[in-house]
Amino acid sequence: MSRVGVALLVTVLGVSAYAATATTKSKKSAKSAKTAKTAHVASRAKHKHTHSSRKKSHTKAGKQVALTNVTRRSADQHMPNGWAWPPNDAMKSAETACEQSLDGIGLTWERATPEGRIADPVYVPAMEIGGIKYTRSYGKGPTRMDCELVQTLAQIGPDLTALGVREVQFGSVYRNTNVRVHGATLPFLSRHALGIAMDIKAFVDDKGRVANVELDYLKGDPLLHGIEDKINATHKFRTVLTPGNDPLSHYDHFHIEAAVDFTAFR
Repeated sequence: MSRVGVALLVTVLGVSAYAATATTKSKKSAKSAKTAKTAHVASRAKHKHTHSSRKKSHTKAGKQVALTNVTRRSADQHMPNGWAWPPNDAMKSAETACEQSLDGIGLTWERATPEGRIADPVYVPAMEIGGIKYTRSYGKGPTRMDCELVQTLAQIGPDLTALGVREVQFGSVYRNTNVRVHGATLPFLSRHALGIAMDIKAFVDDKGRVANVELDYLKGDPLLHGIEDKINATHKFRTVLTPGNDPLSHYDHFHIEAAVDFTAFR
């Protein structure tokens, strides 16, 4: 072969070898790039998942805090105006004024042993308040209640007498329970736990007739409906709960709560 032919052959072989090397490098580079891209995508997906999980966690925590705050606000709003525990100075002043009021109307009362969150626990030995006789449907012993309830019952006495009521038969006053209404128990204290609520089972009129809440209210008993309207109209109690407005939790009694406002004594 001539020198020119040899030179041409070497050139062709060199170009082929270079092309093969370039192709190999290109394939390796593409593979490396693909691997790097896959790793990058996986990394971003992992970061996104982590960020999303953290976001959900923070959101869930935020909702829990919000619900807790709502529950606390609801509980605070349910308590009487100015109420605190332990009793603040305004409450102590209010209770002193309440006791003086009972003395002023000549009502004999005794101081009761402390119980739960009753700010000023008292009992009335004769259980005749405002001209109305109060008798327990069940249980024995003194009926412990807050002075504020006694005072409010004394104020409503003349109105009940005018309707013909002579006796009130009640179930419980103090009990350390949460609010129960429309078949559900709510996450805050009932006013029974404060000693300012009473569950009434029946009323006895001046002729001796017993108007039983469970048996007679839904039949349209005029005495029971008249009592409900009168108590609500005085604004001395919060809205009376009855078989009419809460047939699930109050189907057999009237639930009355003294409308107490301690802010007037600040």
